[in-house]
Amino acid sequence: MAKRWTMTNIDVNTMLQPLLYGGLIIALLISSVTDLRQRRIPNLVTGPTIVLALITYCFINGLEGFLFSLGGLAFGLAVFALPYLMGGMGAGDVKLMGAVGAVLGFGQTFVALLFIAIVGGVMALGMMLYRGTLKQTLLKIFVSFLFLGAHKDASLLKVDKNEQTQAGIPYALAITSGVCLFFIYLLINKEALPVVALL
Repeated sequence: MAKRWTMTNIDVNTMLQPLLYGGLIIALLISSVTDLRQRRIPNLVTGPTIVLALITYCFINGLEGFLFSLGGLAFGLAVFALPYLMGGMGAGDVKLMGAVGAVLGFGQTFVALLFIAIVGGVMALGMMLYRGTLKQTLLKIFVSFLFLGAHKDASLLKVDKNEQTQAGIPYALAITSGVCLFFIYLLINKEALPVVALL
């Protein structure tokens, strides 16, 4: 029977994994605080989280564990790459999502991303309503896509960095909330935290 990655209950013999998830939550909380206060996410938070995840999974499951974490890292980085290149998201947000991917792996990160997108959308909508910029923003998006379709020029969708810093949302908070909701979802469904097992 071929080996495949799956989600199963936490094995009491692999206590490193619950510690890894706890470390991720701490990293997310620190990132949320710094993003709220300084609008930045320190590399000293995201970097060690990524390295620790890669090493831990390698220690637990060897090469397959390393590739599991690496695949999640790549997906986490890739999913926010386009928003970053368009100027709508900071590099710290991209690296933080990469850290989430390195800890959760591809499959779990994909599901967690759905929660993150919902939280991020609600936060963005709330921010626009609070600032009274909802109509202006929707009109700008509509016009941008209209001209994009006519001219095929993706630069029209780029966001000015200064504008993004002033009007954007601290997306680390959305990532943190989304991941926490993902964990709560698993617990409500009477599942343990997502853990790697080889079958």
